Amino acid sequence: MQKNIKISNIEDYMYLFQDDNKDFNDIQWVEPIFIGMLKAYQTDKNIKIETNNTYIQNMILQDFKEGSTFSPIEHIQNSRMGLEKISTHLTNIMLKNFNNLSEADKTDLKHYLQYLFLELMNNVADHAHSLIGGFTMSQYYPKGKKIQFVVADRGVAFLDNMKLNFNNISTEEEAIYKALEKGVTSTIQKMYGQEKNAGYGLYAMSKILEMTGGRYVIISNDTLLKCINGKKEIVKLREPWKGVIVAFEFFEKNINYDMDYFKRNYLWNLDEEDEDFF
Repeated sequence: MQKNIKISNIEDYMYLFQDDNKDFNDIQWVEPIFIGMLKAYQTDKNIKIETNNTYIQNMILQDFKEGSTFSPIEHIQNSRMGLEKISTHLTNIMLKNFNNLSEADKTDLKHYLQYLFLELMNNVADHAHSLIGGFTMSQYYPKGKKIQFVVADRGVAFLDNMKLNFNNISTEEEAIYKALEKGVTSTIQKMYGQEKNAGYGLYAMSKILEMTGGRYVIISNDTLLKCINGKKEIVKLREPWKGVIVAFEFFEKNINYDMDYFKRNYLWNLDEEDEDFF
């Protein structure tokens, strides 16, 4: 039976990442969320993947050609070194597909993507504690005029991180929701020529995607949270993932606010004193 694996139904295919499985044949359609997971799984298990899907073969072999609508799989090490370069590279590849946007919208899109890519990769570097690090890629879909991005690791996931600071959190679901809360990090980063506190991570992602009509999926061990059309749903996975996956889709048509608007109204409210724990 042919498999069509998407961000919207990834929970139905978690069984493929169990028991050192190598067989990934009979896959007709696959999206970046699955590719990021597959690369992390393959590296963690140190196995050679068997597949008759040309797209998967090319992606796993990292056969990237200039002019492609997808980015090469990038390896995130357990440090922030080099992540800004990766973020810029992914963004530039994606922007080549947006020929019909105005210059203003293209600038806004560039800022949103750079910010999102970097924040989510920083989460892996700072919190995953994954022996293999993590993997990321993105793809543009001309028909839907959207970008899908994924970052996947094989680390300790949300709950183990959250228990260090919150004794009352006991499930992955509670830990995911805590990670989505607004927070501030002590790390100072240059962002678009200004020194500001970055590190809002999943909170910023969720707000940007809600504001622009995007959608996202977060997986932490045995729990999946999906947000589609602004509605959140929790799914308990029968076959858990070891670590964290975060994937999102960003739609071209919904770039209604510039990045400065988002930063002013969602990130830099100096009257609030929150802390960032993921």
